[in-house]
Order: sequence, then C-alpha cells, then structure tokens
Amino acid sequence: MTRSTTARRFVAALAVPLLIASAAACGGDDSGTPGAVPAVSWEDGKKKPEIDAGVGDPPGKLKVKVLEEGDGRTVQKADFITAHYAGQTWKGKPFDDSYQRKLPSGFPIGTGGVIEGWDKGLVGKTVGSRVELVIPPELAYGDNPPQGSAIGKGDTLVFTIDIKESVPMAPKGEKVPQDDSALPTVGTNTDAKAPKVTIPGDAEAPGELVSRPIIEGTGEKVTAKDTVLVNYRAVEWNKPESEISTWEGNPAAQMPRGPQEIPVGQMPGWEKGLVGQTVGSRVLIVVPKSEFPKEQQKQANDVVMVVDIMKVQ
Repeated sequence: MTRSTTARRFVAALAVPLLIASAAACGGDDSGTPGAVPAVSWEDGKKKPEIDAGVGDPPGKLKVKVLEEGDGRTVQKADFITAHYAGQTWKGKPFDDSYQRKLPSGFPIGTGGVIEGWDKGLVGKTVGSRVELVIPPELAYGDNPPQGSAIGKGDTLVFTIDIKESVPMAPKGEKVPQDDSALPTVGTNTDAKAPKVTIPGDAEAPGELVSRPIIEGTGEKVTAKDTVLVNYRAVEWNKPESEISTWEGNPAAQMPRGPQEIPVGQMPGWEKGLVGQTVGSRVLIVVPKSEFPKEQQKQANDVVMVVDIMKVQ
C-alpha cells in the first residue's frame, strides 16, 4: 500500500462530519447609533433572524450580546458545540448561513478551531441562547479572508448564533493501567488535545482485535446501533507516517479537523471494540486486517485506533 492508503480509505469513506439535524424584535436601543451593535429581529415561527447593517465605523473591540438566554449547559473551553448561525459583514453583506442548509454545524470552542471571536464570545454562554457577536478583523480573518468568500480584507464580521448543544471534548474518568508491553501505549492527557500513541517497535501486531479502555468514563454505554460523537486517531502498525487524526484533520484524507459523528457499525472493528464502552472514555482498539471488508483485506494492514467517546445517540 502507498502511504496511509488503508487508513485513508476506510476513514475517508465512512467518517461523517457532525451536522445534526420566538417572537419580538430584539436589539439594543442604541442599535442605530454609529459603532453600536446592529439590531437583530425575527418573527414567530421563523428560525432565521434578520441582522441590520452596521451604522458608521464598526467598534474596535469584540462585542457580545445575548439576545435570548438559554437554560441549558454552560459552554466551556474545549467543548464541541452545534449551532445555527448567520454571518454578514459590518456593511450588511451576507457570507454564510446555516439556516439555508437546514442543519446546524459543529465546532470546537476555545481551542483555536474557529476564529478567535467565536472562542472568546461563546465560552460561558448557555445552550439554548441566541447570541450576537460583532468581531473586529484581528479576531476574525484580518487581511487574509477565506478564498472565494464575500469577506474582504479587514472586514468586521457580525454573527447571530443559536447554540443547540455543547458537549465536552476531553475524556473524563479513571485512568486504567497500561501494563501490556506488547500493546501500544496511549497518552492520558485530558486537555482536549490529541493523545500520543507509541507502538512498540519490537512487537508484532496481535492476531485478533484488542480493545482496552485507557481512561474509563462513567457515562452512557455504547451499543451496536448507536451513532457516536468522537475524536479519533488511526495509524497502521509500525507505520507512523500513515497517521490520521480528527484532532489535527487531514485534507489529503478528506478528514476535517474536529470531532466526527459516526455510526458504530460503519467503522472496521468498532462494533467489537466500542460496544460496552462508556461516554467519557478513551479507548485503544487494535484492528486486524481481517476486520476490514473482504475486498480490502489483501492490501490492508493492522490499524491502531484511539477513540475518545464524547456522546452516543
């Protein structure tokens, strides 16, 4: 196989990006004054809000306004949120709108996975809230806007964001001793960053599937019918150059950065390796090539996977 072909094939083909499926006009009394937060309004039964264009020069600092206060979980640093949002420039030019796509999108918060204005503006808000952000260019895209976007150099951005859900990305539970020298060792960090995986250089891959909790969470148990929200890392046995990871993303493998929502039955080895494990856990799975579809087994290699289970549904 060429570099990381086996891992790319099953991961790119089966990993699915997380896209889960009120009344009065809102906005401050000073919304029409120069530099003020633009007014936002919406009608009964309509989810998408309307954002006015900014007046005069935009504010020089991040502005955060809670338009409706939710009563759900408080968003914390290193959470993964799902949200509906609409974005436009200060002058009122739209550039993105999840309402048109009809599904909220998922984002890591507080870890540099989104523009800094989102990281700073959404941590501490509650699920169910509608939040308006006015983000100066130095906390957005500055002079390097996304190619092909309606965002220009130095643009101030205005968002309304409906926070639908927020779950921790970091595992939480009891660390389990790793006392088998023939198996890979896995980092036990709980900072929502990728764990280090070390495969023993003088050991052969086990001939059968191995599943071991590295950190054992206390949440709901995974079943074979579940879809799981996870971060994971995959690497062929003793081929570190083949590694792919949702923590970093991998454009060549068509893998975006950030947690993925994946049916347990769609990943080789996951039905045997994840069923019975619990939310909050970090799990080591060694998947032998015999677990791959028959048409791939001749070219497949044994694969080491580390999975952080964030949610089941």
